[in-house]
Amino acid sequence: MQRGIKTQDAPTRESPRREILFSDADLDHLTKSTFVERVDFHPEIDSTNRRAMELARNGTPAGPVLVLAETQTDGRGRGTNHWWADSGALTLTLLLDTGLPQRRLPQASLTVGLAVCEAIEGIVESSDMQLKWPNDVYCRQRKLSGILIEMPTVHPQLLAIGIGINVNNSLSRAPDELRTTAIAMCDVAGHPFPLTDVLIAVLNRLQHRLECIGCRDDELRTKWRERCLLTNRTVQVDLGTRFVSGRCRGINDEGALVIETPAGLEPCYAGTVTLF
Repeated sequence: MQRGIKTQDAPTRESPRREILFSDADLDHLTKSTFVERVDFHPEIDSTNRRAMELARNGTPAGPVLVLAETQTDGRGRGTNHWWADSGALTLTLLLDTGLPQRRLPQASLTVGLAVCEAIEGIVESSDMQLKWPNDVYCRQRKLSGILIEMPTVHPQLLAIGIGINVNNSLSRAPDELRTTAIAMCDVAGHPFPLTDVLIAVLNRLQHRLECIGCRDDELRTKWRERCLLTNRTVQVDLGTRFVSGRCRGINDEGALVIETPAGLEPCYAGTVTLF
């Protein structure tokens, strides 16, 4: 286990004592209760994904490495988006060798989102957990979790799976533009949750679902489609070079979002949904 450098100054009016969200015992519990072999912990970091990519450049890890932060100051989302995370959110990146070829990345993205859906659903006991393609998690029509998956260029067999989950960071404290579009687990359940317990549940479900790719694909496809937030909605997808607009007809076997356009059905294998 690797714990980042941590300093604790005497509390002052200008610098109040920071709440400790993960103790040494919590971090030790993570490696004993999940498939993670090493925890790279930071009280504060700019981006857990950026740190994971740095670790990948320095060599291939022997086993799954969890980059975990109590505070993330520059969390990354898809494209130029940033992930807002107040105290009480889970911000992490899992770096591991999945053995999946690059063509399987759309399925991997949806599978990670599915695992987060299922883990959270079991904790908050809410049946309103949905996937917004390619991998965001929504509850009550609001975003609860964001996921960013990257492949390090020096080790393309690795995946850096970045996950942000609104757990105890009530959206009542969020910027105005997020209060009506996002939600936290504590807002759904009406009470806070132990972060370590939530993290262990997510990691264990993630391990199970990643192991389904290639051997239980039909089950995964059924689960993606059942939870697809966008099915039968009019959507717009930014492909980078152009936009595709039309009626969403669900997710195909390869993990692409299928859009019914005036020219016919068009599968989108990558992109950002900008309107729905």
